[in-house]
Amino acid sequence: MRIPSLLSGAVLALLLAACDTKNPNGMPDEQPGKGPLQVATDAPPKPDSAAARTENPVMPADTSVAGAWLLLEGALRGHDAAVLNQLIDPEFGLWVLEQPGAVPLVTRVAEVGAFRRSYQGLPLFSLDKQLMTCPQLQPLKQLPEADCGLQTKQNAGFAQQGCFTGPATAFRSLDLWASATVKGGTAAQGKAAQGRTGRSVLQTRTGFRFHFAKSAGAGGRWRLIFIDLRTPCIA
Repeated sequence: MRIPSLLSGAVLALLLAACDTKNPNGMPDEQPGKGPLQVATDAPPKPDSAAARTENPVMPADTSVAGAWLLLEGALRGHDAAVLNQLIDPEFGLWVLEQPGAVPLVTRVAEVGAFRRSYQGLPLFSLDKQLMTCPQLQPLKQLPEADCGLQTKQNAGFAQQGCFTGPATAFRSLDLWASATVKGGTAAQGKAAQGRTGRSVLQTRTGFRFHFAKSAGAGGRWRLIFIDLRTPCIA
């Protein structure tokens, strides 16, 4: 009888058919609808450089305040609230100091686009018309004080003219909270922000001062924390 031989041939044929069966959608190492199987490797995928540039903040990581000032100047001239918001210290916020009358007015700015100055209700970006054009900041060991006898239409009362940067020592020691009107925050919050300032930028035509604080940590960046819009002398 040849029945065993026939059975052996049938089993062999079935095994061969099973080994030759391919995925109807492609190669044998593919799964339907999923494409080729992924092989694990020790090398992680390279990041998308374009995405990284989009997600990274524009803040400069440098040891001077010049980079932050250039961003601030560009944001004010370009009315760019997004860049200005990145410059604001996330912990202490932005405070604007004005003198609309006999007492100082200090406002914690919650939204730069909504803020209005006490002077004619102008927006913060109206400062673009008052900014001096300076090729670069001139560093000084100490920022000068105004002499009202030197005041002119183009100078708020300073012996030198230009855009200067120096330590914020004088501003940190300024005692204004006892008599100031505070809006959008508390005097305690304002004092804490004032104590964080490290560098100041002075523009002599208006006497406006811009105060910056460096974020905590080894990679700290300079952040805008105070804008002092008081004029040193009353014309």
